[in-house]
Amino acid sequence: MRPKVPASERPDLRPKVTRPDEAEALVSSALAALDVLEPLIEKETELFRKGRVREALSLAMTKNEAAQDYTRCLETLKSNAIAIGRFQPSNLEGLKVRHEAFARLMSLNMAVVATARTVSEGLMRDLADTLGQNSSPKTYLRGGGMHRKAGTAPLALSKAV
Repeated sequence: MRPKVPASERPDLRPKVTRPDEAEALVSSALAALDVLEPLIEKETELFRKGRVREALSLAMTKNEAAQDYTRCLETLKSNAIAIGRFQPSNLEGLKVRHEAFARLMSLNMAVVATARTVSEGLMRDLADTLGQNSSPKTYLRGGGMHRKAGTAPLALSKAV
């Protein structure tokens, strides 16, 4: 186990911007990371919309790596905000515009993914209820009628296709 070191004593390993060319390079790297991430998010959104969940999920590892790269770039930009403000890289305004557009794209993506999840959960619930109706015990009601308790049987699902 690693010893716990207070945050104030940990070294800051993020790059420090000290020259205008470093500021340009940092903003360019953020734009490059966004160039990789945006198409993946768009493709994932489209696949979920079309109901092609398995294909959408196959993008997860690549998308996560691209998202981590972009997040790292943003964190470095934030930690160097004063230097970025001082050097005013030429592509900074372009990054701001792209980041805002990306935020809208992510909002749409999250809505589509949430909808797909809700639909999937609803299908599984309906399937479990339907299977449970056939295997749940019958009980007698007052007056001699029969009653079946819904959803008392367990549901087993095989992911192999």
